[in-house]
Amino acid sequence: MEEGFIENRAAEVPFAGIIADLLTANLTQRPEKREVFETMRGAAAIELDDIETAVTLVFAEGKLRIEKGIAGNPEIVIRTTSDRVMDLNALRIVGGLPWYFDEAGRRVLGHLFAGKLKISGMFVHLALLTRLTKIMSVI
Repeated sequence: MEEGFIENRAAEVPFAGIIADLLTANLTQRPEKREVFETMRGAAAIELDDIETAVTLVFAEGKLRIEKGIAGNPEIVIRTTSDRVMDLNALRIVGGLPWYFDEAGRRVLGHLFAGKLKISGMFVHLALLTRLTKIMSVI
């Protein structure tokens, strides 16, 4: 994998560094995740209410740019807390889709139904959300 496929413009935000490190590891160690990453176009923001921080992930042409805050008009906005966002990384991918029928999946669904995890644009931009889940999953 070439260097410089992730540009972190939000380096002062610790959460941005965590995402950059996670994705660098996933994409360099798992070729199937890199293939998904290469197809991604669009932007997804993640806002963590408990630590008052947000980042926007902008995907284009096999590259990722991480911006501070909710930048521009992202197709997807994920709003939750720092402990719950990590539950998203535990989702397994089965048959190319997130698997909601194990403990991690049920936990994510529970957060969604309880309003503790809000994902704006999840139905309109399902392909982007599914691809984001695939590349961020550590399972």
